Amino acid sequence: MLFLLTLVFTLIFRPSEARLDPSLDPNHLCSDDETTPVANLPGCFYAVRLAADQDIRWLSRDCCEAVKTLPDCLLLVFPYKALNTIILKRICVTKFPG
Repeated sequence: MLFLLTLVFTLIFRPSEARLDPSLDPNHLCSDDETTPVANLPGCFYAVRLAADQDIRWLSRDCCEAVKTLPDCLLLVFPYKALNTIILKRICVTKFPG
């Protein structure tokens, strides 16, 4: 009986394997390969940095198209500030609907 109870508790409280994979976490930092579309477009990364401080005037339609290709991760815009790409995508959709 004690063995069966131990086995049941072990199976119930076992951590999920999906949570152990850091690539599935939307709160991981974007790698350089993932940010290539934004980095290759002239002025886009600077516009994204300004958008992190609520200044969206410099976001162009092309830059927003590049932002929409980013995966869900944290984009390091300042040394101690990261912005979730989901928020950036919403900013772009709000500025350029459709």
